[in-house]
Amino acid sequence: MNRTAQAGRPDAARVLVTGAASQVGYFLLPRLARDGAEVIAVSRRPQARAVEPFGRGWAGLDLQMRWLQADLDNRSSVAWTSDCAADCEAWIHLGPLRLVPPLLAAGRMPALRRVVAFGSTSRFTKAASPHPRERRIVADLEAGEAGLAQACDARGIGWTLFRPTLIYGAGMDRNVRVIAQAIRRFGLFPLVGGGEGLRQPVHADDLAAACVSALASPVSAGRAYDLSGGEVLTYRVMVERIFSAAGRTARLLPVPVPAVGLALWLLSRLPRYRDFNVEMARRMAADMVFPHEAATRDLGYRPRGFEPVVDRPA
Repeated sequence: MNRTAQAGRPDAARVLVTGAASQVGYFLLPRLARDGAEVIAVSRRPQARAVEPFGRGWAGLDLQMRWLQADLDNRSSVAWTSDCAADCEAWIHLGPLRLVPPLLAAGRMPALRRVVAFGSTSRFTKAASPHPRERRIVADLEAGEAGLAQACDARGIGWTLFRPTLIYGAGMDRNVRVIAQAIRRFGLFPLVGGGEGLRQPVHADDLAAACVSALASPVSAGRAYDLSGGEVLTYRVMVERIFSAAGRTARLLPVPVPAVGLALWLLSRLPRYRDFNVEMARRMAADMVFPHEAATRDLGYRPRGFEPVVDRPA
């Protein structure tokens, strides 16, 4: 990180990306490649499976990248990953915040000068939830934010924290995609309270761009940013856009909270949706709007309006 950033490009030649198979990773890795960075990409899945959904996103790109399969919940994987990333000057972490301190504590990345990591605005929107699982999510996010700052500050590493709103953009999320699946299966979608709660869905590529900008922005070190989408719209309008993206005419069914809560409880019996609960239904009528002016000022962050994608890349 001893070179001068130019034209908004990161000043790190070697970048570690953990959680690389996420939808933010789908957009981030090509951006880093185009900027000439050498990337060590880490995911739980092997490379062949991890890159499969990326499809056309990487077509024609010469990726200067090494892919590692590692589970950062495992101590031996943490040590091995930190050894492999010893000469990385920057680290972009797209996974849970709690994984940051253990990797830094391994002490095997002497060149590291910059960390960018993700939390969530759920820290605020779920803070008053009576549901035990959601309270644990909030507690984990709060602890993760504190752990990120403490671990980096103790080592003289500049850190930047991003708190995104509802993420979409590569057909890999559980927000837009779950709604689209319900629309395709049932031809309609239930709304609580008319779906008047306000939302700011954020495109994963806008988050990827913010990551690259943060590496090139010294002023963003030691700061946390809420990253929301470029358009405020009601939950109802958001669902109507998803209907349109799925090629369907919008059919919305007003229902009471208990009915939607029961449906979510039934879904929560499936391992993939075990965090679904009635509070999600109640929040359809709640406003979840977060200003992003600080990110615009420091990072040139200018997110797009809501452009839903309901399928994974081919």
